[in-house]
Amino acid sequence: MADSTDGSVNADDSEFYGPVVGVNLGTIIYGRPPEDAERQRLVAYLEQVTKSHNTLRVVGVGSSHLASGIDLASAYMMLAVQGRQRMLRPLTAEEVEAYQQHRFKIPKELSADRCLPDHAVLAVVEDSQSGQLALFRAELATETVLAHPYLVLCGPPGSGKSTFAKHLVWALAQRGRDQINHHTGLLGWNDHQRVLPVFMSLRTLAGALIGKDLGLTDTPNIGLLLDAVCAHLQTKYGLEQPRELLKAGLKGSLTVLFVFDGLDEVPLEATAASLDRRSLLTFVRLFASAYAARILITCRSRAWTEDYRQITQWPMVELAPLSGGQMTQFINTWFPLLHAKGVIEHEAIARYGAQLMQALRDPQRRRLRDMADNPLLLSMMIFVLARKGVLPRDRHSLYDDILKQLLGEWDTTSRNGQNLGQAVGDDRITGDEVRDQVLDRLCYQAHLTATSADGRGRIPSRELQIALMEYFARVNVADPYRAAERCVAYIDQCSGLLQPEDEGMVYAFAHLTLQEQSAGRHLVFSESLDQLLALRRDDRWREPIFLGVGCLTKARLGSAKIEQLLTTLVDSDAYEAGEMHQYDWYRDLILAAELGADCDWGLLHGKQIKVDRIQRRLRAGLVNLLEDYDHAQAALAYYNGQAMEPAPLLVRERQKGAELLAGLGDARYPVSIEQWQQVTCQLSTQFGREGTHYWRYIPAGCYRVGGWDGDEQATTVELPSYWVGRFMVTVDQYRAFIEAGGYTNDAWWTTQGLAWKKETNRTEPWGWNGQIEQEYRNQPVYGVSGYAAMAYCQWLSEQLTPWLPQGYCIRLASEAEWEVAAAYNADGQRHTYPWGEQPATPEHAVYDWSDERRPLSVGLGLLGQAACGMLDSVGNLWEWAAVRYQDNGGDRQQVLADSNDWMVLRGSLYYNNSTKILCAARDWCRPDDDDVYNCPGFRCFLAPRSYVLHAAS
Repeated sequence: MADSTDGSVNADDSEFYGPVVGVNLGTIIYGRPPEDAERQRLVAYLEQVTKSHNTLRVVGVGSSHLASGIDLASAYMMLAVQGRQRMLRPLTAEEVEAYQQHRFKIPKELSADRCLPDHAVLAVVEDSQSGQLALFRAELATETVLAHPYLVLCGPPGSGKSTFAKHLVWALAQRGRDQINHHTGLLGWNDHQRVLPVFMSLRTLAGALIGKDLGLTDTPNIGLLLDAVCAHLQTKYGLEQPRELLKAGLKGSLTVLFVFDGLDEVPLEATAASLDRRSLLTFVRLFASAYAARILITCRSRAWTEDYRQITQWPMVELAPLSGGQMTQFINTWFPLLHAKGVIEHEAIARYGAQLMQALRDPQRRRLRDMADNPLLLSMMIFVLARKGVLPRDRHSLYDDILKQLLGEWDTTSRNGQNLGQAVGDDRITGDEVRDQVLDRLCYQAHLTATSADGRGRIPSRELQIALMEYFARVNVADPYRAAERCVAYIDQCSGLLQPEDEGMVYAFAHLTLQEQSAGRHLVFSESLDQLLALRRDDRWREPIFLGVGCLTKARLGSAKIEQLLTTLVDSDAYEAGEMHQYDWYRDLILAAELGADCDWGLLHGKQIKVDRIQRRLRAGLVNLLEDYDHAQAALAYYNGQAMEPAPLLVRERQKGAELLAGLGDARYPVSIEQWQQVTCQLSTQFGREGTHYWRYIPAGCYRVGGWDGDEQATTVELPSYWVGRFMVTVDQYRAFIEAGGYTNDAWWTTQGLAWKKETNRTEPWGWNGQIEQEYRNQPVYGVSGYAAMAYCQWLSEQLTPWLPQGYCIRLASEAEWEVAAAYNADGQRHTYPWGEQPATPEHAVYDWSDERRPLSVGLGLLGQAACGMLDSVGNLWEWAAVRYQDNGGDRQQVLADSNDWMVLRGSLYYNNSTKILCAARDWCRPDDDDVYNCPGFRCFLAPRSYVLHAAS
């Protein structure tokens, strides 16, 4: 797009074009062409917004090169969101034919590893509107903002939330000034779309509202929020008569976009300087109800809770991790920018870029690749590589390298040619010493209060000087008072790490992440374990704790502290003694598992830490969480609005625990043949939800199946007794089949299955590489053809033959067997849902409430189990039934040994809505179909062999 000052606005169904800057947005705001004074005020405001947000502050290279920052428009990269997709284009007729014959492959040039999210194909899906098969890409964050007037944008630390928000505000301000070019184009927005941007950190807003009577319990005084915003606009941007402009904009429909940054930086509890987080969010929600304005809130993912979702009822999206294509663009952008700033030579651009890309593709450096999908961490890799030529393997080491790099500049150079030791007057004083002895403690204290607008703690200049003076006195520096003065003056000059604010009255870390690293170091090295435990529930201390524990792995005596912390978290002594609530203990288990995974359990093994003992307790505790029926009932009550303190763990929190359990080894289901033998040698003949045994008993009897709606005829079937697997077959279990030669031993495959396997050269399920990540191993395996599911059952049946009841085998279910297991209770009554007649909630089943775009770990919805104890029978994944599909139901009892006809699927899918999470849910699929659309999985049944029809026609 060429630069232009022309724009347009639709007023009274007519287009108004104007070459005068600000007229178009002014007309949108005022509902008429603005008067010249109004236009000038608007343009002056937009110019100030542009100047305030046109630079990206850079941390990690050094003050001498990048003190002025980087041009935001040059460095910015498009970001996508998780769990939302948009159609790229329909498949051509040739592509449809190839897809139906399993010959279609996404072109390499359209893969996420090759191109940016606006062109990277993620899936082939049937478009819900046209019914056509189409290529789908990720939805971009700019598209999501445009589509949702009220939105919460989340992501982990360093994911780019604030940078996205500031770039959005900058681009909207430029568009308001009619600057339409390739930098100000917002993907998903047309060139005529303009809104008035208002940016304010929620920490600043919370401070402005403290001490005011908000009227939250009576009549809300919404005008106070508008007063605070107007005062901010006047102080920050010099906007004259801000109320007049905002009032005019708020009369229109969605004319103003309020970007409120950093909800997670607002304290959980009110302080003398800040409103509490919940009250502030409630007040913002009331403001949204009073005015027709757009609102975007940014927040760290962990800090956005179900409680806050209930307050706003607004959609929440998470920024997607960087794809391979985004990483490539990021690297190809940043090394030239560093050259332009004089950081690296021109020849180093290509060399460093190739070196970093090679490291990220190295299968032996997976942790490095995992870190690189975070924009902040990837930028730090670039900075460290540009200065050191080598890359660290973990996050805390990366941050530590950045800190040492910045502190190292204190030891080598400054504007007057002195290093820190020379400036202080004692060569023994180095940047590392100052950090270890002074800055870490001050940073810890500052993080406790976090008084800056963006969550960084502010260190008063006086406190910094006193702390330095005391340190210099301890190490016998001559004239400690003057030495401290000179040190502070030196820091003023070398502001890459600590930056003076408020005319030098206070100092703040250049980036919140570096503050968290230093605060975490002090916490784990200098404070007591009790103090760390006292802070572990505060979201603001989560990252410092993780970074601090990571630093312990490099310390000489760190192993003992790590073992003490993990042991304290996993031990149930305090819970069993009544000193801690069980729900808090569950959260401690998850925290311990996260810390161990973050440090790398393998590395901890080599540090004389009793990892096996800790992991045994973790496995037992996490299984206890997932099997705790009383807790599951409390979680449902809490989900439905019942107040509890502490709150039980809702399904999203339990999912994190389940994923961590997958990495430790999930003992809820058998994997090895020995484990299968143990669960099969003594089969229970008790019907019910009680117990955690794998094979669930279904008694013989006559059952009514089908006939759920008027178009379908019910059938009464007589079934012998049989058993159903408690869970669908998991990735863990299916991997054992592959490793046992599942795709190479033809004896386990049916005739038609073997022909399909040879024709397609299939050696694993569809999407297998994405399923075997450590945290996904206890999710149900998906992308399994009907033939492969039959082969698995045949393999398992052979391994268990001596332990099976006479005449029984492991196989797929008949449709009648599946339906009876899912729908019938102990009294012989059939229910709409496996758990009864109560409609589905996230506490019962996995459906489209989850934005993961994949099945979740088995057994999350303990309340959703059928009366026999079968879990996940509706939602999560469709399950193969070895029955030929017929519209009227057909023979629901006859099991096919082999077929190339349409087969029945039962149970529904993770992206279906709650109205389809029913025992009646039914679909169909060919047994050779294992693609992403249906994502079929399967469950093993232990049932009579005599019901298998061997002569399929």
